[in-house]
Amino acid sequence: MKSQWPHKSEKELVEISKFISSYSKFPHGRMFVIDSKQETPDYFLRDSNTGDIYGVELTSVYKNDRSVPDEHMNPIDGWEEIPDDPILLARHNQRLIETVQIKVQKARRHYDTSYPLILAVYINEYISIYMEESDWGELVSTNKNVFDDMAPFSEIVLWNLGNDSAMSITPKHKQSLEKNK
Repeated sequence: MKSQWPHKSEKELVEISKFISSYSKFPHGRMFVIDSKQETPDYFLRDSNTGDIYGVELTSVYKNDRSVPDEHMNPIDGWEEIPDDPILLARHNQRLIETVQIKVQKARRHYDTSYPLILAVYINEYISIYMEESDWGELVSTNKNVFDDMAPFSEIVLWNLGNDSAMSITPKHKQSLEKNK
């Protein structure tokens, strides 16, 4: 029997709550509260200290379009080993890069850009546990052109990685990589 999977609105509420918690741990982090929910971007968050508003677009990246129903929604009977498959991980990372590019293009065409935008990429795939901090840095460095051309997003956050951390990526004229603690 498959697990009860949350509806989109429930899933987004969990994700935005986890994002807010994770983001606050960055050296440049803010204490966000939800200001409003919409579609493009998904949320407007208010910095509880300054009152500044930020738009946040949530997205998730998986190995493939079937990994949620085929792997994640099935009950697990005990401990299962997650194979360290470099080819599968490389494909997953390519999907991550493609997702960032797609979101940037969509945001340029029809997102509300009244406020600074943050793209929150939820890495919710089991194989990501094999990605070390240096691997994430290499992914960003290897795809510098993608991350330097992120406008209208002012920041991309890869978060809830296998080691429960997050990484902030900003364009080349700012800091390039910042990990939360």
